[in-house]
Amino acid sequence: MTHAINNKMSRKPRPGSSITGLTLVELMVAITIGLIILAAVVRLFVTSRSTYTLEEGLARVQESGRFAVEFLSQDIRMAGYAGCSANLSGTGVGNLVSPAASATMFNPDGITGHKYACTSGCSGALTEWDPDLPAEYFPTGSGEIQPVTGNDVVVIQHADSSGTHLTGNTVPHNANIQIVNTTALAGSVQAGDILMVSDCKAADIFKATSVSSGSGKITIAHTTTGNTGNNLNHYYGNDAELMKLVTRIYFIGRRGNSSSNPPALYRKELSGASLIAQELVEGIEIMKLGYGEDTDTPKDGVPNIYRTSPSLVSNWRQVLTVRVGLLVRTSTTVDQENDTRTYDLAGITAAAGPYNDKYRRRAFNSTIQVRNHFQ
Repeated sequence: MTHAINNKMSRKPRPGSSITGLTLVELMVAITIGLIILAAVVRLFVTSRSTYTLEEGLARVQESGRFAVEFLSQDIRMAGYAGCSANLSGTGVGNLVSPAASATMFNPDGITGHKYACTSGCSGALTEWDPDLPAEYFPTGSGEIQPVTGNDVVVIQHADSSGTHLTGNTVPHNANIQIVNTTALAGSVQAGDILMVSDCKAADIFKATSVSSGSGKITIAHTTTGNTGNNLNHYYGNDAELMKLVTRIYFIGRRGNSSSNPPALYRKELSGASLIAQELVEGIEIMKLGYGEDTDTPKDGVPNIYRTSPSLVSNWRQVLTVRVGLLVRTSTTVDQENDTRTYDLAGITAAAGPYNDKYRRRAFNSTIQVRNHFQ
């Protein structure tokens, strides 16, 4: 009986019969093939992810550079605009704002530049710019965004047309002026705004102390609370235009003034009688500016020299164009290799870089016309 059982167990399976289970060799081969396929899939995913991150970063760099140039272009083109009084001098603009500050004092040149001039032992003090940055533009204190060293700063002033003219109470002895009350103007002028009224002969800047509407008109008061007097310095007829005074300071800053945060294009803008900092575009690492001045006699309306140092500009009213060079980088590291390239910023400064990090960068260069200067 035992012999029969042993013979039965030792029989070889007949050809075509089913076999269950795998040998150890077969299992190891299957695991190896599976690991190779898994490694290929992981490699494909990592490569695709890296490519996507890089392409997304480059798209954001392109978008950031375009937006930054557009912001600067809009204001630089308008620098010095004061309504139909295109060639107002400083004596042609009366200022009633009290207390007066640089941001509320109209600069008929419309544009002023500041270049970082420190080369060694630099601390970022306002005196390290050429010319010095005004302390009222960048006061020290908690939460006050400071400009990043090594970059240029530009201050732009102009009037922003509201598309309306005076309609009543235009004689200087009145403590208010009136404009037509329209849906477009409703809420556009508020108490505390710094306003400019201008015709083709003169202009006055004042602080709106109260704004009220009724009988189809908006009445804007300019009393001694915030102004040196009730009366404007010039008689304005119904053809005089009412505008807002725009003061904007463009610079490179970092949130919290921390080097761990990405650099960004900032703008300090006059809001009421105060300058409020706004972060415009993230990733703007360097901003360099050159000022095209027409120094010919007589003037031919073409800049013949570009000043990279603002202190060398002999007459800001002769600056007809501004060259802008921006270096834009990704907000995070996206490349697999170090950035060993150099970048030309509109020929304004020596080539920037190499940075030897894994950020991706691109230079954006543009030449912008100052439309309200002598042509």
